[in-house]
Amino acid sequence: MCYNFHTRLSIMKRISRGDYIMMDVKKVLEKITNGLKVNLFEFDIDNEDDFLELKEYLMNKVRISKVHNIEEYNLTYYGAKNLNPKFVAKFNEQVAKINVPKKAAKPQFDVRRERITEWLAQFLLEQKYGCKFYDEADKKINLKTVEIDKHTDGIDVPGIWLDKDRIRFVVCEVKASEDKKIPCNSVQSLQEDIQKAVDNSDNRVSREILEYMHGIRNVKMQDDMLIRIVDFLANLIAGEKEELTNNIMFFPFLLRNNDKIISEKNLDDYKTFSLERVKKENVENILAIFGKSFSDFSNEVYEQAIGE
Repeated sequence: MCYNFHTRLSIMKRISRGDYIMMDVKKVLEKITNGLKVNLFEFDIDNEDDFLELKEYLMNKVRISKVHNIEEYNLTYYGAKNLNPKFVAKFNEQVAKINVPKKAAKPQFDVRRERITEWLAQFLLEQKYGCKFYDEADKKINLKTVEIDKHTDGIDVPGIWLDKDRIRFVVCEVKASEDKKIPCNSVQSLQEDIQKAVDNSDNRVSREILEYMHGIRNVKMQDDMLIRIVDFLANLIAGEKEELTNNIMFFPFLLRNNDKIISEKNLDDYKTFSLERVKKENVENILAIFGKSFSDFSNEVYEQAIGE
């Protein structure tokens, strides 16, 4: 795709300011399957301007990640003065090379693919559900250099859902599959991950909440809503287990590259999906169709964002 330079520059400025992105994610179908709500969405990748907005959103996530932000390695921070500009340029060049994540031959081991598909899930939750995600609490954005080739621990996409006057913690686990079979092979592991979160196995969710609280301490703009969120999260930690589960919105998120799902309106990926010890109103299954190779697209985003 070829984009007008001024269009691209305008979109980049809007994203860097944190403006709301209007790329259309179409809701195709809503249905109860095996007792749980399933929403089918489709990313509109055929609209060039919309697709560019989505791509710039993802590229911006890569660029602002600490490992790719050269300001995080500013030599003057250490008190160095009168540095040779050529030396600084060489240093910055080496930093950029060191912090390029490896490409993996197998998709399930590809950290680029993992990060981009999880940000795609975050994008949809922002646009269609009004969920709120703070970059300061995003583990992928705040990776350390020694973690650049490692998969991110914990819940894939944690966040906040402001549903009218009610606050809920978001637990979203993401699987991306290009399997031609329906249901795909990723459904079972998705169900297992969500069930572990429901049960708070090994304090999986409690630790995620504490991590999130620690992250949002760095949010520069303090407001009444942020204070409400911190109070809400603190009460989840101090409260009973049942109170914890009732105040979480669980989003099993299956990202698929299979055009038959849309043409046939086929939701069978979730036909046997089931969870225990959680209210049905606290679960919303998401099936999102993205008509591109996840690995190729993720590599393309990284290459355009950081040149590698």
